[in-house]
Amino acid sequence: MKLHAAITVLRPRDEVQRLWQDPALHPRYLDEIDARVTFDPAPGDRGTEIHVTLEHDAPGGKVGKAVAKVRGAMPRAKAMDELRRFKQRVETGVIVRSDGSPEGERAERKLDQRPAQPLHENELAEAGAS
Repeated sequence: MKLHAAITVLRPRDEVQRLWQDPALHPRYLDEIDARVTFDPAPGDRGTEIHVTLEHDAPGGKVGKAVAKVRGAMPRAKAMDELRRFKQRVETGVIVRSDGSPEGERAERKLDQRPAQPLHENELAEAGAS
């Protein structure tokens, strides 16, 4: 199965390719999974598109694919994480973090979240919103 991830970086193509080679910025995960990376000019002269194509066959068919998803081992999601981190470092010099996710946005962390639900009475009282 072919998976594709892409992001646009607001820098000229030659600069993005040079920065991609910088060991401090280069997404190591994409080397580990043997991804094919291409750089294309973004439409309207708006930077550079980075395209990542990877082949992925989850072992064990549908069951293996479900297990990989639950464990956070989805290659496309991890590739997108790496692309976002590269974009943030190149464009702003930092990786965006918050108190809720001090390590930055990660696909594995999203799987741990529960759907939004109303608070119970005791939770509302504890939050001082009763």
